[in-house]
Amino acid sequence: MRAQTPSDALRDAAAARTRRDQLTVQAAAAGELVARREREAADLQQRVQGEATDVAKLERLSPAQLWASLRGDLDDRLAVERAEHLAAQQAAAGGQERLAAAQHDLDRLTAAIVDLGDVDAAFAAALAARAEQVRGGGSAASEELIAIDTQLGALAGEGIEISEAQLALAVTQQALGLAQQALDSAGGWSTYDTFFGGGMIADLMKHDRISRSAQAFAAVNRSLEHLATELADLGAAPVEAVQISDSLAVFDVLFDNIFSDWMVRERIANAAHEANLLGERLALLDADLVGRHDGLIERRGWLIERREELLLA
Repeated sequence: MRAQTPSDALRDAAAARTRRDQLTVQAAAAGELVARREREAADLQQRVQGEATDVAKLERLSPAQLWASLRGDLDDRLAVERAEHLAAQQAAAGGQERLAAAQHDLDRLTAAIVDLGDVDAAFAAALAARAEQVRGGGSAASEELIAIDTQLGALAGEGIEISEAQLALAVTQQALGLAQQALDSAGGWSTYDTFFGGGMIADLMKHDRISRSAQAFAAVNRSLEHLATELADLGAAPVEAVQISDSLAVFDVLFDNIFSDWMVRERIANAAHEANLLGERLALLDADLVGRHDGLIERRGWLIERREELLLA
């Protein structure tokens, strides 16, 4: 293995500095997500406490229990309140999982920044060494050569970020495809149950498929959040337009409190529509990232060609 030249060292130092700056932007975005997830988790836990209070009012002697007894619907009211309490607990558990995932992402980014060390000092030292080399060689284009080496290093760091964003996008698209398949299955069973009097077996199958699709869309959300972090430092308008909308953000608990077969069908249809729109946005993002990568390769080729011209002059 050949020894690293001052030119190589400068490019590596520039790449590390660019990487640090990009990770810092990503960490800021991840920190905002953690704060948002903390507020969400607190709100969901408060909902659990409220639902538990409603159940307790009906389980012990209270005005609510007496009134329900007089109306003759105590058992039904209690069943509904217990179901809502269970749904709130499930939602709160999902909120804690989302918070843990966001915190893990922030911790990963923070550790990556620490691992890079003092990139500014390393860059300054590499720059000084490269300047001494080219000036000692008497090159008339020494300053341009230093600038080219620095730009090549920055492009290397940018290339890493684009590749990581493309990987995160591919994972998200795969997760979305699986979720759409699960949703199609749920929609089929819902239609059968609604229009053909499916019976108990069909009802069980429908709710099993609904549960699977909800879990699948929860995985989509986690992938979207990771993708949003990876895109935070790229900044082009098509990238910034890819957001986790409010409707997509509640896919985790999309199918709580189902009151009728018609409501189930409507929610499945709405979810399918949102999933299709998301797929279209991800396809646009894919094209944008490919364009960015191609542009980076083109700039890198031009810089290398210019560097060779200067060295051979």
